[in-house]
Amino acid sequence: MAAAQRVSVLAGGAAIALLGGAALTVPVAPRLPAAPDSPLGAAARGEREVPSLGLTWGRLRGWERTGAGWTLVWQPVHGAWLVRAWVPDGGDDVRWRLEAAPWLPGVRLGREAARAMAPAAPSPPIARDRVGRRDWVVGGERLLGALDGGGALPRAAPAAAPAAVGLAAIQAVLGGMLLAGAAARRLVPGVASRAWRRAVAAASLALMAAVPLLGVLAPHVFQPGVRPWVAELAFGTGIVMLLGALAFGAQRFPAMGGAPAAGWLAAAGAAGILAGRVEPVAELAALAGSPLCLPVCVAAAALVGWLAGLAGDGLGQLVRAPAVLRVVVLGVIGVGATLAAGPWLGFVVAVVAAAAVGRAGGTAMAVSVAWGWEVGVTRELCRWERGQLDAAVLLLLGCVALGAAFVWRRRTAELAAQGAA
Repeated sequence: MAAAQRVSVLAGGAAIALLGGAALTVPVAPRLPAAPDSPLGAAARGEREVPSLGLTWGRLRGWERTGAGWTLVWQPVHGAWLVRAWVPDGGDDVRWRLEAAPWLPGVRLGREAARAMAPAAPSPPIARDRVGRRDWVVGGERLLGALDGGGALPRAAPAAAPAAVGLAAIQAVLGGMLLAGAAARRLVPGVASRAWRRAVAAASLALMAAVPLLGVLAPHVFQPGVRPWVAELAFGTGIVMLLGALAFGAQRFPAMGGAPAAGWLAAAGAAGILAGRVEPVAELAALAGSPLCLPVCVAAAALVGWLAGLAGDGLGQLVRAPAVLRVVVLGVIGVGATLAAGPWLGFVVAVVAAAAVGRAGGTAMAVSVAWGWEVGVTRELCRWERGQLDAAVLLLLGCVALGAAFVWRRRTAELAAQGAA
């Protein structure tokens, strides 16, 4: 009997290893280009290649992934101006832009003087009168008074109209699933899990503590004329309020305990890895440039998993059918949503996985998908050494958690068998 159990465990472990290996290595066509360099490396290149401008740039405040490059922001403490730069992945020129508060004084050049400073511009200069100076737009260049302000920076390409409509529909449906899940947990309560309550609360507190160092993920909040600490405070306040709402929701609408078999959790993790590789999210690549990547990813997986488990409860209550028909219906919903989910693909997969196994193990399945999704995105987008190391560590932590779940489930079954005997 023991030999048969060992063979079964080895066979299951081999199947799990093959499943994970396939999810990590199968060829995919990701929606976003991979980043060969970290944002800090891109910032070093930008500081070398962008002209000094005769101004103090201040500290690097934030970065974001834009197309095939990094958009970075520097701003001094007084906030009167800031420098934005787009550093492409290849050997193309770095684009930059100087922005200054409208009340900063400067000269008021005439049209001929502005044209003389940019003689190669094909179009006539266009004046922009500010409080204390006159700015000019000369073709693709800008003048802040008599100071070169650089040109336009690349922006993320907007989604096509049908894709935008599909994403809006997916978001509306997911919002409805969350409301349905909250109603289901209040009207048909189960045995709440203290472990999941504590896990979500701990994850929320950990992210709250990390908020002061996560302002780098929101470079758009930094504006000329606004002190950086004010922008960071506004961003942090919003994030803390959101985390507080999630922590309260986890206490009010708690998840049920229990977990499915380790094989199902491994399958969920592999599906998350594949979803992350197919539809990577640029925000997670920006997070990988932060030294807090690993703890934030662990905490975020718990929060996203709880949310997806809640939505999965709603979907499961709406799709009440015999087991075979339920699997077919959820499969059709999952395939249909995958075609239009876009960057929400990982969350949609987590919701469907949570609904497929039922309320008792839904949260664990959703957390496994969220964890795998983070591994897949980091591995696919973050091609620099530290990013690949973070992906490997996240994968290793997930394997350790999977092994712990297997041992716990087996030990529980043995104790139950001993008690029955």
